Amino acid sequence: MTDSQKGPGPVMDALTGARVLPVPVTPVYEGMGPLESLGMTLRWEKWQSRLSGAGTDVLAVRHETYLDVEFESWSEMLAGPYPPPTWLHLMTNNTPDEVAGCAVVRDESDLFWIDAEGHASWMPPSLQARDAALVAEKRYRFEMKWEGADIDELSPSRGRRTHSLQSTPSPLPEQAKNLAQSQHYEIARRLQRVHGNGLAFYASCGTPHNNIHNTVPFQQLMQALVEKPGAVHAMLESHMHVATARRAAQREVGAGIMFVEDCMSSADVISPEMYLEFSFPYTKRLLEQLEAEGFRTMLYFSGNLMPLLEHLRELPFTALAFEEDRKGYGIDLAEVRRVLGPERVLFGNLDALFIERASDDELLAEVARQVEVAGEDGHFLVSPGSPMTPGTSLDRIRFLLESTSKL
Repeated sequence: MTDSQKGPGPVMDALTGARVLPVPVTPVYEGMGPLESLGMTLRWEKWQSRLSGAGTDVLAVRHETYLDVEFESWSEMLAGPYPPPTWLHLMTNNTPDEVAGCAVVRDESDLFWIDAEGHASWMPPSLQARDAALVAEKRYRFEMKWEGADIDELSPSRGRRTHSLQSTPSPLPEQAKNLAQSQHYEIARRLQRVHGNGLAFYASCGTPHNNIHNTVPFQQLMQALVEKPGAVHAMLESHMHVATARRAAQREVGAGIMFVEDCMSSADVISPEMYLEFSFPYTKRLLEQLEAEGFRTMLYFSGNLMPLLEHLRELPFTALAFEEDRKGYGIDLAEVRRVLGPERVLFGNLDALFIERASDDELLAEVARQVEVAGEDGHFLVSPGSPMTPGTSLDRIRFLLESTSKL
């Protein structure tokens, strides 16, 4: 049994404020960009191999084969560019019922997943191939943020998410237990058995103010903050999280951390006064609820947080993460540490483009500087301030993960 398997593990220890050596490296949004593309490629290659091994272009999917492909793909990622100890978003997988009747079909170099009803989904060989297809089809994932219906057409009832077994309000203990014990989390369990507490799982959610931007177009919402504040407050209330079977199951399976995203409340988007009215009180209630449910919370605050530090200091998060100073706002890790105090846990904000382009020595020097200014006494985890760039090599990602062991 390794040291990481004897106790909570390096990441969870650091989130309690312990001085962990080497300092854990926990990249925010690790599943985007290069690692996301690698996952697509690994799955594509493994299904190609199984089709070729079976001598067919149409392969009925057995659940065990599906699980093997998923587990092998995650395992190769963790053995290669993303080695523990670190963290990983808690993944779910399909159950036997969800795979029953499905097939993987090869058409020349293209692969398709065919569901039980005969609907085909293209399996892209890489992130670049997927994005190229989206551009060719003129599909834009975020267009709803910029144009669409008026806020008056989006009542609180329409703004509220629907609930299923995975998100039932006031969950009964047996609901959470049944979901946790279901095969939705089989891959996570397999990875836990291999890596123990060296691999910390986290779940994720957004603050109410962050989430209404997924419902109300950006321009209309900015106008409504001034002209229709009551309607905005009603929508914020409708987006307040409730205790759910899904979250209870995530805790039972082993996700001890909740990644809380707030990408639309910074001083470059709304005024500090608007932040105090429309974001701060709802974020505070959410964090209190999540902490009461047993999660350690990490608030990821995107954009210019410097004018809001005194307010952020009053929020009950376990840890705070924030962007690098890539927009000229003067975001400074040392100043954030000074204002929030030595006992608050911080994530680093390494510049993602710097990670891609810097020399090994330059990157190590910046990692060492961030540890010195914000983590000499613990309460610190190394991280980029934003998702790693598409041009970041897999070798560079592994170098970052191992950087603090080289200091």
